[in-house]
Amino acid sequence: MITLPNECYYEIFNSLQYNYKELFSCALVNRQWCRIIIPILWSQPGHHFKNKKLIKILFLMLNAKEKTLLIPFKIILPSHPKPLFEYASYITSVTSDLDDGVRNWLSFNKRYKEGRELENAFKCSIIAMLLRTSKNLKYLYLDEIICNQLIYENLYKNTTVTSIDLYELDSNYKFKAIDILVKVLYNNFTLTSLNLGSTLLEVEGVKILLKALHQNNVLNSLNLRCNQIGAEGGKMLADFLCKNTTLVSLNLEFNQLVLEGGKAIGDALCKNSTLKFLNLSSDWIESEGGKAIADALCKNSTLKDLNLNSNWIGSEGGKALADALCKNSTLTTLYLGYNNLGLEEGKALACALCKNSTLTYLYLDWNNLGSEGGKALAEALCKNSTLTSLYLGYNNLESEGGNALADALCKNSTLTSLSLKENNIGSEGGKALAEALCKNSTLTFLNLGYNNLESEGGNALADALCKNSTLTFLDLRYNYFNFTIKSNNPNIKIIQ
Repeated sequence: MITLPNECYYEIFNSLQYNYKELFSCALVNRQWCRIIIPILWSQPGHHFKNKKLIKILFLMLNAKEKTLLIPFKIILPSHPKPLFEYASYITSVTSDLDDGVRNWLSFNKRYKEGRELENAFKCSIIAMLLRTSKNLKYLYLDEIICNQLIYENLYKNTTVTSIDLYELDSNYKFKAIDILVKVLYNNFTLTSLNLGSTLLEVEGVKILLKALHQNNVLNSLNLRCNQIGAEGGKMLADFLCKNTTLVSLNLEFNQLVLEGGKAIGDALCKNSTLKFLNLSSDWIESEGGKAIADALCKNSTLKDLNLNSNWIGSEGGKALADALCKNSTLTTLYLGYNNLGLEEGKALACALCKNSTLTYLYLDWNNLGSEGGKALAEALCKNSTLTSLYLGYNNLESEGGNALADALCKNSTLTSLSLKENNIGSEGGKALAEALCKNSTLTFLNLGYNNLESEGGNALADALCKNSTLTFLDLRYNYFNFTIKSNNPNIKIIQ
């Protein structure tokens, strides 16, 4: 057998990282391969944390201090010899699957009465051990066990973890958990991502957190989704954004910021020069908040991804955002679904697309654009050369809008994804789109579900698929034709 340098073997085996069976077989070939493969196999256990055998191996690595957490429950741990490899040192991420693994082990060992207190003791001992031993640990999922003293001590000293997930933290522990997290943030210089989604921090929790973040210059991603921080919390975060120079991604979805919080965030975006991703979905910022964000887009030159879904921005906010797109040259992704925009705003956005040369993704589902709004956007697609994804579901485009968009697809050469779900485009719109597919060579994703295409539209699309070789996904559900559409293209997935 030809011997290769270890670096070459590593590259080969690493390409099989998620093919566990093949990797395990290769590990049995010889000692050299085994030493290279075991760290790869153990780097991201993922759903394998659910396996009670893996949990049993982790128990063998606990030290005396970690075992003391289990003494009150009179746990008898496995007494096998210590493993030949330091498996725990290779683990890079600990997911919520560990919770299931602990429960599975307890369920298998019937002598122990299952319960949250016992489960938490097991999780604490294992995670404390991983924080102590792993040289490569990057991602860590935690819950109320962060309040455990040993977890806190090991987390405080840790210098490898870059991402912590405290998603859906139990409300009974949230303030103690935030206090501990704040202490860690004051001392930590490696944590770059923090997920506190659905922890119901409210205003007081945000106030405590931001006090620490004002002194932190490492964190670049913060998820505060669903925390009921309201307008006051929004203003606090806006003030933070005016001074912060490291945060790149901020998720404030479902926080009831209302228009006051929206306006404050908009003002902050005029001053902030680092944020690239901002999610304000379902924050009820309404028209005035939408106008403040639009004004910020005219001045901000760093934001790339903006989600304003479900904010009831309405007519004035929609027009202001359309005007901002004519001036902004950095935004690439914009979500404006569920905003009650209407026909005139659809036309304004279409006009903006004729001038904008950076936007690549536009989501406009549920905006009652109507057939005229669809026709205006179709006309814009004939001129725009940067947009690659357009979502127009639930907009009552009907056959006229469908026909216009089909005509645009014959001329446009950049769009790769188009969703026209539930627009009642009918058989005529279906036939027009089928004809467009015979000519278009760039579209790969097309959603035509719930459009009453009927047999005529279905037959036309079936014929088109014999000629089209670029489409890879087609949704045709609930279109009232009683036959199955097939394609000669082996790469296409058709849902019907």
